Formats: sequence, C-alpha cells, structure tokens
Amino acid sequence: MTERKLIAVLTDVCENVKSDDSGFVWLTHLGHWKAPKVIAVFNTEQKKQQALSNGWDMDFISKVNIALESIKSISAGIYFDSEEACKKQSRGDWDKHLSKLEKLH
Repeated sequence: MTERKLIAVLTDVCENVKSDDSGFVWLTHLGHWKAPKVIAVFNTEQKKQQALSNGWDMDFISKVNIALESIKSISAGIYFDSEEACKKQSRGDWDKHLSKLEKLH
C-alpha cells in the first residue's frame, strides 16, 4: 500500500517539474519505499548539465524531500541521469542501466 503512495507522490513531483522546460522527462526510484533512491532523467546530457548548472536540482531535491516526508519516507539519494547516457552505456536498457547505478551508490 505505501509503495503506491510513494509512486503517487513522486508522480505528482514529476508532472509538476516536467512543465519547467528544463529537459527533464521522467523520474523513477529504486529500493524500499521508506528509503528510495530517486533518479531524475533528462533527454540529453547537455540538458542535464545545463539544469544542474542553473540550480534546477535544488528545487527538485526540495520537492522530492517534501513529497517523501508526506509519506514518512526519507531519500537514500537523489541522482540525475539522461536518456542519452542510457543509450550510450546500456543500449537503452533501463533495467541494466539502473542496476549499474544501484551498484555504484
């Protein structure tokens, strides 16, 4: 039941942030709902770097943390990735790509 709540609050954050025209396209999470790793995905590495350089991540992290607090959850980490990186490093296989991230962090 609480995994559903996690998905619901993260979906709200995702839909809210997609409208800011930063190149952000979607997000996902790994791990248990009480301490998920949240991954924000951009179209390209360039868009990701631009957004991070402009401080986009601070607002995003704040929104994610507020959403997680609402369901009594705490992030185990917030990460940033891109569709472009997944294509280059994992041939577009997000399961494979995210499993690499899980091992690194």
